[in-house]
Amino acid sequence: MEKIFLNTYKVGIRLPLGRIAPFFNLRKDAGRKEYIKLQGTEVDKILKYTSAKKAVYFYKFGCINFLNFNQDEISRFFEYLETLYIDIDYKSLTKFNETHILYLSDDSKVSLWEDTEVEFPYQPIVEDIAAAVLAKSTELYNVETELSEVFDETGKFLKQLNHGYLRANTKKVTSTIAKSIRFKYRSIESLRLLDRPSEFNRTIESRELFNTMSEYFELDERYTVLSNQMKIVDSITGEYFSFRNKRSERRLLLFEILLLASFPLLHFLSK
Repeated sequence: MEKIFLNTYKVGIRLPLGRIAPFFNLRKDAGRKEYIKLQGTEVDKILKYTSAKKAVYFYKFGCINFLNFNQDEISRFFEYLETLYIDIDYKSLTKFNETHILYLSDDSKVSLWEDTEVEFPYQPIVEDIAAAVLAKSTELYNVETELSEVFDETGKFLKQLNHGYLRANTKKVTSTIAKSIRFKYRSIESLRLLDRPSEFNRTIESRELFNTMSEYFELDERYTVLSNQMKIVDSITGEYFSFRNKRSERRLLLFEILLLASFPLLHFLSK
């Protein structure tokens, strides 16, 4: 039985596919797609030897997936990308990465994971779909981690707001609120993260493959949890802004009362 290795890394917030494609003589419209695939002679040029059954996938949401690469080859590929002025966030890729193995039998049937009785006839699109789902899982892990940090920070505000005051440092509050808002808009942009790419929507089998892999990595369930947590963060930050607005309204009211009270005094002093 042959093993097919997939390694995904989160290397940045986004990848400029439209700028990357020309470096590897890929189609000009590649930047409009969710991902681009590098294989064959283009991979051989970088590794400087024939690399049968190897491929690299670039995803617009900032992940790179390596098919049948060893660690030395992955490092070499990252170094090459830097010569093309493509930024690689090594801190991110060290933290956010996933590995998966497909199992190809002698009769050309592929198992999407170990110890499963479900098999599919092997075809190259199996690797494409598995790579895409693994990349989506890695991106979800990144989003889950970031939301967890925002969730913890905003949770502290809720306790303080329940007592009717906010003692937090203004700069820290502003930073956390900004992070929450930034995350919210990024999550809106990522709503299509779980969508099935059009390339995998052409046949019943490809749709089944994508759905089976997505269920294995629990993409839908994980995204539901994220959506619910985001609603809680929204409610907490909403309470914060409401609290600040009420404080401003009280100050304005006191100022108006002071002005009104000063009118008789000014009238008396003018006599």
